[in-house]
Amino acid sequence: MSLFFALHPALIMIYADLYWYSKNKHDVELVITSTVSNPIKDKLLGRVSNSHSQHRALDIRTKDLDAFVVQDICDYINYKDEYEEFRYLSSSGVYRLAFLHTTNAPHIHLSIHSKYAIK
Repeated sequence: MSLFFALHPALIMIYADLYWYSKNKHDVELVITSTVSNPIKDKLLGRVSNSHSQHRALDIRTKDLDAFVVQDICDYINYKDEYEEFRYLSSSGVYRLAFLHTTNAPHIHLSIHSKYAIK
């Protein structure tokens, strides 16, 4: 729990919004599987981004979620105008906050722009 509160406050706010949207629209309670990391752990997990070690990313379990629900909640948060300043440019050229990460254990990766990094 303490690692959750070490995340950037904007990310916590965005996650709270996503959580309540998921609960109210789909009756789904989102479960966080990863928050703050460090460069050594990132390397062991094969991460290519430092977003977790910069306190600006978290992962959400999708194991029990329908593919439609996963897509809907990602779309909800990615296209919400209030969060435009927090979106980051992905390697595929898309500005976003969330996407389904399918390597290792599938999960939703929720992250904010690197200008909000906590070092």
